[in-house]
Amino acid sequence: MADTGGRRGHRSRLWFGLSVLAMGSFTVGDSAHRVRAAADWLVAWWPWLLLSLALLNLLRSAITPGSLIAPSLLTAVTLGGLAAAHGISAHTLADFVVPAALIVVGLALVLSSQRADSYRWTRVLATGRVRTTDALGSHTNCPQVILRAVAGELRADLTDSFLDGSLDVQVTAVAGHVHLTVPRDWPITVHTTGTLLTRVIDTGPRAGSDAEVAHEAELHLLGLCGAVSLVRA
Repeated sequence: MADTGGRRGHRSRLWFGLSVLAMGSFTVGDSAHRVRAAADWLVAWWPWLLLSLALLNLLRSAITPGSLIAPSLLTAVTLGGLAAAHGISAHTLADFVVPAALIVVGLALVLSSQRADSYRWTRVLATGRVRTTDALGSHTNCPQVILRAVAGELRADLTDSFLDGSLDVQVTAVAGHVHLTVPRDWPITVHTTGTLLTRVIDTGPRAGSDAEVAHEAELHLLGLCGAVSLVRA
């Protein structure tokens, strides 16, 4: 688990560093004017940004992000060719069409670069699917699984995992949805004392014997205006 935390910290530093680098590069030469221009643009376009993010999440829930790269690039090139053929100025092409194509391709690359080899998964303003095939539980190197969705959706599939010992599953849904799929034969106990205005679907029965409790998954739910779905497959 420590190694997982290290990888997550490395990715966080990487994206934060890239963001700072891009910000610095953008403001070189005329910082005051460019910051004001960026603020004005954000004020004017923030509803469309949120709408684009929502549409991207819906699309991602149905299509693998990596499969969007080639179609997005081809679509952008085609639209650019059509714009040029119909007399659209080179200025408009350079200032709007090309940056839009880069944004779409960049978003697809960023989304497709997320790896699903961690036992701590978080989705913030995003939709994502994760899956593990490893042994889970107190007798393994992974006694705990953490799932978080904040204004987004996280779909976690544990059906190919083996339960060895008791497993602690921490689920957080804040204005988001966590959809957890587990093997049908797993004994599961769900604790919902940490939920407020959160819909919990199919909590299931508590394990009935001491032997079952020794190999049981316990779900500790923390939710606010969210939803948690438990499915046995």
